Amino acid sequence: MDFKSNYRKLEEFISVMVIIFSGFVVTAIMKLNNFFTFPSLDEMLWHYRASIFWDKIVNFDFSGLIQSAQPGIMVYWFTGFMMKFIDFDFNDVMRRIAEKEAQGLDFNHAINDNNQAVYMAYETISFAFNAPLILLTVAFFIAFYYLIRKLGFNKVISSFALLFLTTNVFLAYWNTPSDKMLNIFMTLSFLTILIYINKLGSKKYLYLSAVFGAWAVLSKLSAFFILPFYLLIFVFYAWPIDKKKIKLILKDYLSWILIFIVISIVFLPTIITNSQEVYSLVFKSEHVIEKSYEVSNYAHRVLFDYLKSFAFVIIGYMAQASSMSLFAYFIINFKKEYRHVLDSLPKKIINIISLYIVLFFVMVTLISKNHDIRFMSPAFVVLNIISAVGLYGIFELIAEKIKLDNEDKKILYTLVFIVVVLSQIIFITSSGQLSKRIIEDGVLKFF
Repeated sequence: MDFKSNYRKLEEFISVMVIIFSGFVVTAIMKLNNFFTFPSLDEMLWHYRASIFWDKIVNFDFSGLIQSAQPGIMVYWFTGFMMKFIDFDFNDVMRRIAEKEAQGLDFNHAINDNNQAVYMAYETISFAFNAPLILLTVAFFIAFYYLIRKLGFNKVISSFALLFLTTNVFLAYWNTPSDKMLNIFMTLSFLTILIYINKLGSKKYLYLSAVFGAWAVLSKLSAFFILPFYLLIFVFYAWPIDKKKIKLILKDYLSWILIFIVISIVFLPTIITNSQEVYSLVFKSEHVIEKSYEVSNYAHRVLFDYLKSFAFVIIGYMAQASSMSLFAYFIINFKKEYRHVLDSLPKKIINIISLYIVLFFVMVTLISKNHDIRFMSPAFVVLNIISAVGLYGIFELIAEKIKLDNEDKKILYTLVFIVVVLSQIIFITSSGQLSKRIIEDGVLKFF
């Protein structure tokens, strides 16, 4: 019995790694379309910042750790130590930026101008910088799958959600290093608190959620969204409220907040040593945000200017499996006679995930000054779960209609897996000229 159980676990883990590998194949094909480009937006600037951060940390100098409105603190923690293994004059990066800015060019052009000679000059530090990010991303993909499984979703849905995430070229396009960290830690925080609040795991999931939540906010301030949202879902799950439930909510929520604060201070001691810097970052950085908004608007304009000339790209995007699956989810829920195929799924969790997506979109659209689609990427990450539910539902209806047994279903799902990967590859190659033009403008970079 133990042998069979372990074998199934191994088989499941191998399938997860195959899906992750498929995502890297799609990413590699994207790379082949865009030789001699940096893997991330404004990556060279992050090289420089990470090097400064670790110089200060090892010397216990906690002033000036905040170098961006992002603020990207976790990027520095995960990548900065690698900069110490490289013999490189990082001031050269800033000299290059200063020269380009003197010519009136935006820093994105200055440091990511798709120039072969420039890329080759920084190739070594680019690898050192991205190696920890790649390892962290793989670990996140694995955790993403198993956390979804723990939430009560079956292997099929969890696998499709992971597949949609790993092969999504749009999540890959609009990603700075701080966006990557935000997507990873905000998602992990959200999924772990869902496990705790649904009584599917012990208190450790509440504590893990607080740790990941702190790391998410230290990566990008838009993650502050989770603080009021978590209070909202605590109340939602305890409704109707009475005095006893209020005490339990406050106990759990304040425990979460306490750990959040402690972890934030540990990874950004500036909160204690120079609180004015942190106050200015959170409440007085509008001029920095406005500059970012202009850059983001430029990226948005460039993209849609090209899309006017390449209408087939829009059709290609809508034809992707994740978008079609999301549409299928809405159809299944709209038609009463179809809903039974989703009866075995955790509906309350699906509703909370949907609320998280909608409210985050609302925050970015109505409250934030950054309306670029990449600022909405944390919502897109978990949207893959809803899309996976839709795909599962539509194929359960098909299996029911033509009376497929479990073995036939496995064959069908394997074919779907192949189709999803191929559709992403076809989309990437068919829109290769578009992506090349965008990257040559120095605006968007793939992961």
